[in-house]
Amino acid sequence: MSVKKLWTVLWLLWGSHAVADQVQSFGAYQVHYNTFESAFLTPDIANQYGFTRSKGQALLNVAVTTQAAGQLPQSQRMIVTGTVTNLLGQIVPLSFKTIDEGDAVYYIAAFTKTDDEILKFQVHARPNANAAPMTVNFQRHFYVDK
Repeated sequence: MSVKKLWTVLWLLWGSHAVADQVQSFGAYQVHYNTFESAFLTPDIANQYGFTRSKGQALLNVAVTTQAAGQLPQSQRMIVTGTVTNLLGQIVPLSFKTIDEGDAVYYIAAFTKTDDEILKFQVHARPNANAAPMTVNFQRHFYVDK
C-alpha cells in the first residue's frame, strides 16, 4: 500500500469518528488534525518514516488546506511546531516529520502515552517564519489495549 493510500484510509477512518475539534478554520486556512495509534501503520510504512509501532506510542497528524469556492481543497506547506502536556504539567516538544506526497502534505509527530492518560496538545502552523501562527489546542484521552 502506498503512503498516500494509507493516509487516505486513515483520514476516512477518522471521518467516521469525527468530532467538531478535528478541523479549525483560520480565514482561508483549515487546520486538520488527529491522533492515532502507531500500531495502525503497516511495518513497511513505519520503517520508511522511522516511526515505532507500539502500544505506548501514538502519532499526531496535521494537514493544512485552503479551498476556493467550487474547488477541491488544496494542501498547503507550513512550518508546524507543537507540544504535548500531561496532567502533571510536563511539557514535551513535538518533532514533526514532513510527509510530502506532491499534492498532499502531512506533518506527523510521535509521542508516548500511557493507559487512561489525558494529554493536551498545542499545535502552531504558519505559512512562513514571519506569519502569525494558527494555534490549535485540544486534548485526547488515551488507553492502551492490554
